Amino acid sequence: MKLRFWGVRGSTPTPVAENFRYGGNTSCVEVRSPKGEIIILDCGTGFRSLGKQLLQEYGHRSIEAYVFLSHYHWDHIQGIPFFEPLYNPENCFYFHSFPGHRCTVQQALEEQMSDPYFPVNMSVMEARRQFHNIENETISFKDAVLKTVPLNHPQGCVGFRIESGGSVIVYATDNEPGSAQHDSNVRRLAEGADVLIYDAQYTPLEYVNFKKGWGHSTWREAVNIAKEAQVKQLVLFHHDPDHSDNFLETIVGEAQKFFPNVVAAWEGLEIDISRKEHLHPPDQAERRASNRESFKIPLLVQGKGKDGIPFVEHTTLENLSIRGAYFLLENDPAPDDLLDVEFLGRTNAPDGSPASKLLRPIKSQLIRKYPVELPDKTKHGIAVVFR
Repeated sequence: MKLRFWGVRGSTPTPVAENFRYGGNTSCVEVRSPKGEIIILDCGTGFRSLGKQLLQEYGHRSIEAYVFLSHYHWDHIQGIPFFEPLYNPENCFYFHSFPGHRCTVQQALEEQMSDPYFPVNMSVMEARRQFHNIENETISFKDAVLKTVPLNHPQGCVGFRIESGGSVIVYATDNEPGSAQHDSNVRRLAEGADVLIYDAQYTPLEYVNFKKGWGHSTWREAVNIAKEAQVKQLVLFHHDPDHSDNFLETIVGEAQKFFPNVVAAWEGLEIDISRKEHLHPPDQAERRASNRESFKIPLLVQGKGKDGIPFVEHTTLENLSIRGAYFLLENDPAPDDLLDVEFLGRTNAPDGSPASKLLRPIKSQLIRKYPVELPDKTKHGIAVVFR
């Protein structure tokens, strides 16, 4: 099985620079079975980006997918009106969730697009749509089985366990610890999972002092579940809107002291269980690599080596993103010292347009370093984020 994260944020979208590396879209995870079945877990604002990718992938072919909603709070359904494949009559989508206290799955989803909340209603969606109520049950696909259990969240929530070809993915977001029944449910759901995606919206301090009763968990509880259920990889999910990239990296560092194979989900993170990628946590420098563009720009890099001696080196930029860059150095920079990266001269962007207005000195933090073998020498591949 393969999975990809399209939205990782909780509660509300946060499209701000401080969240760029992890992303600000709300919950949406795509799972592909070995035979190509598409299973979608939640439809937050990340659902919109998934729709665009499916259109590009399928072209004129029809799309069929199974959608499972953990619950109906805004951050888990607000991408549905903006999911373009739902407007094509050639496509088919099967929506599953538990029935609400006063409405069915179909009614719950139609109401968010009703007057006065949206300019058009769900009838404009021409794709074939089926709506299924699910409780505590098992659903079979061509080559996968999905199991559900109730979680502890205001107005209800369900967690999902997907099994296929001996691999297991568990998605358990929006779950507050403290209920004996639900605490048992989530541990049973996660038992022996290859990948556990779990709600870690709050720090333990935030939860104890301010957020009891809001229906969310902490990174510390996530670690407890992962250890007790003997999962192979823990993915922290549903990040708080006020937790910046730097803050999330601090949380990951703390969590790894108790459970080494843990990452915080970021938009674009892909895990292929068949290739054992879940056994080797992706390096943080790989985060949002799809947003990097290739540039060849002369650089002047200044910093301190591992021996503490200052160095100045001319090199060439290899690629660039909004928040970071990658280049090669002969010097071996100290991992904890900031680098001063200065862009030199004029150049062109990939489309041929002048890029000189982008060039300016930037203080940068080293996040990854590894040897690069060249025909005549070995250099250091340097990935940095801008400060």
